[in-house]
Amino acid sequence: MKKKLLFVAILASVATVSAQTGNVGINTQQPTETLDVNGTLRVRALTDGSSSSTYDQVLVMKTDGTIGKASRSSLGSSSFNALVKTTIEPAGIHCSTGGLKVESGQDTNANGVLDASEVTSTNYVCNGAQGVQGIQGVQGPQGATGPTGATGVGLTNGTAGGQVYLTSSVSPYSPQAPQTASGDVLISSTAVTTIANNAITTAKVADNAITLAKISATGTKDNTTYLRGDGTWATPSGSGSSGGEGLGRLVDANNQLIGYVQSIGTSNYVIKTSNGYITTINVDGTFPGLQSYYGDSSCSGTIKYINSGNNTLQNRNGKYLYYEGTTGKFFKIDNVNANGYATNVAMSGIGYLYQVAGTCSPSSSTNFGWKVETTETTRATIGLPATITLPLTLQ
Repeated sequence: MKKKLLFVAILASVATVSAQTGNVGINTQQPTETLDVNGTLRVRALTDGSSSSTYDQVLVMKTDGTIGKASRSSLGSSSFNALVKTTIEPAGIHCSTGGLKVESGQDTNANGVLDASEVTSTNYVCNGAQGVQGIQGVQGPQGATGPTGATGVGLTNGTAGGQVYLTSSVSPYSPQAPQTASGDVLISSTAVTTIANNAITTAKVADNAITLAKISATGTKDNTTYLRGDGTWATPSGSGSSGGEGLGRLVDANNQLIGYVQSIGTSNYVIKTSNGYITTINVDGTFPGLQSYYGDSSCSGTIKYINSGNNTLQNRNGKYLYYEGTTGKFFKIDNVNANGYATNVAMSGIGYLYQVAGTCSPSSSTNFGWKVETTETTRATIGLPATITLPLTLQ
């Protein structure tokens, strides 16, 4: 009897029955389910079901600890498929001879594709090293002759001798109908080219391109002779001068012709260059400059005059060259009339002055002046040597 009372007392200390809900609690005072076990549960044995029956229900535990049942098919809906993706791996740090890149992971978004964010493992299957070259195999038998290709278009006959074939100007640049060459250069049917009559004009010949050796003339050509209009090299008559050379030829230390002297001053020469321009050169090889007036503060604009020294009308040869000492450039007179000379005019629009040498500075003048071109006339155009070496000699 005492043993029974002791068991009842022990059971009462661990089990509670709620009068309101009828729930039984083990190791809890407030059972919330029909049987609420607060602790571990041990099942010693279960009765096996019939082997001929189909069971679809399984025992499951929810996240709050309650036990229930669920169908087996419902448990598979939250599982993920495992995917593996392989790609070609080029030779590099992972595979020195290239190979395959193997990526694996779960298809968490169930799109059937292993996305980059789903990759959990990456491995490489590398190619082996290049093997030793094997021996040359026996030559195989001769292959069968292929079918005859289609007949090509070929070239069409020309309409005259000496014609040439030219390709089209666009791809595939196929040959066109033969054409007869025309223009400055002609070609014969024997591939001999000739230059057409009157094809070589002065515009097609560069300045100073024809040497003395190419000039067909009689006589001796050297630095003491000149070429006459009749194709003869002649020696100037009397003291080194001739009727067309003024007072004589002015040359430098290298025997370069500077010009033909028209008059001689105490310290300079007035010369006519080989190209017909007139200018003055000092005995020391320099060129005297004159005052020039401009309409802009940089002394480089389109308004440009040579100061004539007063407001009296004066004429000047149209071949006269003005030398600007500040810039070291030559300029031609701009307002040359049909008779070959220019008359000085009032200098309108001026406001700045280049002295014989110096900087561009504000200035005005009531003097007249000769308008000059704004573009430089080069020494090659004038007929002057690029460099003059002293001493100067009058021949």
